[in-house]
Amino acid sequence: MRIRLARCHSCLWGFLLVLPIVPVSAGWKELAPMPTPRSMTAAAHWDDTIYVPGGLGGLRSFEAYHVPTDTWRRLTPLPSGRHHLMCAAHAGKIYVFGGADEQWRATRTAWVYDPETERWRTLTPMPEPRYAAVAVSLGAYIYAVGGDGPTGRLLRYDPAQGSWALLAPPAQRRDHTGVAAQGGLIYLIGGRLRDLGDLRSVEIYDVKRNRWTPGPRLRNRRGGVTALVLNDIVYALGGEVVAHPRRLLDTSEVLDLGGARWRDGPELPVPLQSAASIAVQGSLYLIGGSDRIIGVRNHGRVFRYNPNALNGR
Repeated sequence: MRIRLARCHSCLWGFLLVLPIVPVSAGWKELAPMPTPRSMTAAAHWDDTIYVPGGLGGLRSFEAYHVPTDTWRRLTPLPSGRHHLMCAAHAGKIYVFGGADEQWRATRTAWVYDPETERWRTLTPMPEPRYAAVAVSLGAYIYAVGGDGPTGRLLRYDPAQGSWALLAPPAQRRDHTGVAAQGGLIYLIGGRLRDLGDLRSVEIYDVKRNRWTPGPRLRNRRGGVTALVLNDIVYALGGEVVAHPRRLLDTSEVLDLGGARWRDGPELPVPLQSAASIAVQGSLYLIGGSDRIIGVRNHGRVFRYNPNALNGR
């Protein structure tokens, strides 16, 4: 067994986790683990810090990872416990939307956290309950994409006005999906639907036209997948397939922005579903998640993938 000790230089706590020894694939490096292991969460990045709220079990935990020092610290807890929630950073604030409460009831939660005051504030609720969705900041707005709720419509929040708008729905409703955004486009990737199981389909939303179009299909079905854009490449990472044969995925797929075909991406250091991912300073961070199919087994592990490491840079 391997023992990892991490301390935050800006506070007086530390934590100790015992983790199994697992070989780390090429290009990946294991970092300090989270104080609170979790899955079914989200992550947001602002400046040199990654913020991770809530998690399965209705956690109120809210923690921040400082990228330059590889350390974590605990922040002011969420006003209420949430899992399957959304999180996005916008103009120096951290926004948390939707999610399910401790009783698995979908919520219309809308909160904002100010890192300067370390306080939460309640915002205008979402137009409808939504969980297992993803929030992305793009231009002047934050978009709530996919998820389980009364409708499958795209939701747009205006932080300047504190108001919500209902936009065009994708052709295929889905939850536990991957979402990546850049250049006025939002990619809705894989996920699952109760009647259809895990999906390969991809849809792309054009912000200016308020229109969805079909995108290149994934090579593999992926529910519980996480996605992001790094260096103009869309990554779809891990996930699971719950139909027989059931399998947990340690693979990824990549797509050039505007490209027509997915190709094999980096192998994950461990198979994971329902992890959070974020791009920071040219690297990809994979945070939390479960290494058990159709279940939860968290170790709070955090990995960084640097594509330049494969080229010796």
